Amino acid sequence: MQGSRVHFENVTKSFGETVALTDFNLDIAPGEFVTLLGASGSGKSTALNILAGFSDATSGEVFIHDRPLTGVAPEHRNVGMVFQNFALFPHKTVAENVAFPLRMRKVARNEIDRRVKAALEMVRLDAFAARKPAALSGGQRQRVALARAVVFEPPVLLMDECLSALDLKLREELQDEIRRIHREIGTTVLFVTHDQTEALTMSDRIAILEGGKIVQIDAPEVLYDRPRTRFVADFIGQSNMFDLSAVTDGKAAVADLGIEIPVSDPTAVAISIRPERLRVVLGDDTSGLSVFQGVVEDETFYGPVVAQTVRLPSGRQLEVRSQRSGHDRLPHTGEAITLGFDSADAAPLAAT
Repeated sequence: MQGSRVHFENVTKSFGETVALTDFNLDIAPGEFVTLLGASGSGKSTALNILAGFSDATSGEVFIHDRPLTGVAPEHRNVGMVFQNFALFPHKTVAENVAFPLRMRKVARNEIDRRVKAALEMVRLDAFAARKPAALSGGQRQRVALARAVVFEPPVLLMDECLSALDLKLREELQDEIRRIHREIGTTVLFVTHDQTEALTMSDRIAILEGGKIVQIDAPEVLYDRPRTRFVADFIGQSNMFDLSAVTDGKAAVADLGIEIPVSDPTAVAISIRPERLRVVLGDDTSGLSVFQGVVEDETFYGPVVAQTVRLPSGRQLEVRSQRSGHDRLPHTGEAITLGFDSADAAPLAAT
């Protein structure tokens, strides 16, 4: 199976006076796994529905393999879709559910049998072919929905919050399955979720949406390590954010920390430091670190990791996550603590 390029060009979608998407532009390479991540109402499902053909763009165009889709009915877009609610036929067997899109395409019977068998083997449900959906667990039903979506070998697969109804263990299992299947079949995937962990673990790239616009699109590690705005830094993971004075000669003051640090971006108005990037200074060696003091207000033990809340002299609080070495004693609640960070771990944030 070969994935197709997907391209959104200046797409806007309005529902009356409500604007769901504004000048939405996105280019997805063939075979790429891209996730739309955002809060409810950010426009991610609207974008997916426009690509699927369930909703028309107010303006702009969507392309699959350079083919414009305006006026093309959903059933003629050759797009696979996996929904949150499974949408299986309760009166049909697993095999009949998976075969349905092939029968609609009038595929020959022997070819249907071959493809259904291969699809069920791929999702590890070949032993359940004769069962009805009611006899399956939630995770198994979602696997059937996935097999049905890929059995006709679509060049593009759309997945809309398809794991959110499952418990944590099942979600994690199906995340692994979807990643494995994506590697095997090579289709282009556009995945929608509000779960940042899900997005980070599954995607080649993640597009963060706010107010119907993409505010940053990058590989997961880039989004996490180098967020460009406060919104992205706050939306992905935990972050300690501090305002900067104006950047002059590559340096800026951080008033809450009482220090001056080097800053690579002259337009930066703040910095983001992830809790695990802060280091507890236990000796005299502070070379290469920007160092400041505080007092431990609270701590939580997670086995190999200790999470601490530290109050600064300015009154601000920050979060620190430290790996336990088994040798060095970390300061405890009520004790003074010295912290440091490498300037490369302080991501500069733009105003918007």
